[in-house]
Amino acid sequence: MLIIFAFNVLFWMFFEQAGSSFNFLAQNIVQRDFGGWTFPVGWFQSVNSLAIITLAPVIAWMWVKMGKANPSIPRKFGLGIIFNGLAFLLLMFALSSLVDPQSLKIPFWTLFMVYVIQSVGELCLSPIGLSMVTKLAPVRLIGFGMGGWFLSTAIGNNLSGIFASSVSGEGGMTVASAQAGYTFGFWVLIGAGVLLFLIAPLIQKLMHGVK
Repeated sequence: MLIIFAFNVLFWMFFEQAGSSFNFLAQNIVQRDFGGWTFPVGWFQSVNSLAIITLAPVIAWMWVKMGKANPSIPRKFGLGIIFNGLAFLLLMFALSSLVDPQSLKIPFWTLFMVYVIQSVGELCLSPIGLSMVTKLAPVRLIGFGMGGWFLSTAIGNNLSGIFASSVSGEGGMTVASAQAGYTFGFWVLIGAGVLLFLIAPLIQKLMHGVK
């Protein structure tokens, strides 16, 4: 559980940019004008909720449909982290190749899809983690185990604020500061996801048959 908790910290550190630095990105660098009407920055926060409601049944059906090929708990965590990394990869691409030379802004769809991709990652990780704790913790320590899970999430949220402050830049978010920060986020997430995939058999062995 402690090994998984460490990866959980990394996931939420970057996932929670959705409520912090992504808002500055939307305000300063995303093209939100549609024929005289401007898409409000705050509305981006609804994308995650809509994606979760829409995609949760699909992901749940997929796990059941896979049967014996269903990935182990550590590998589902790895998938969640990798999907989070892919969202940052899209931002890297947008900030390096899709910036309009006149407005210095990236297309609306890029940030919209970042929220959707992150939501897929959340669905691979968050419900699996909650289930894992109840399965692995001794009955008398389930509450303690859940506290550990939420503590790791809280640490990730705190680190997300520190990371967001660096991405936002000293004088406000710019294309350069965003690209540098999100590139760092991509490599950390992909590296962590690949590492988790590689050590998944070891973690699974430590779980004594829990699936």
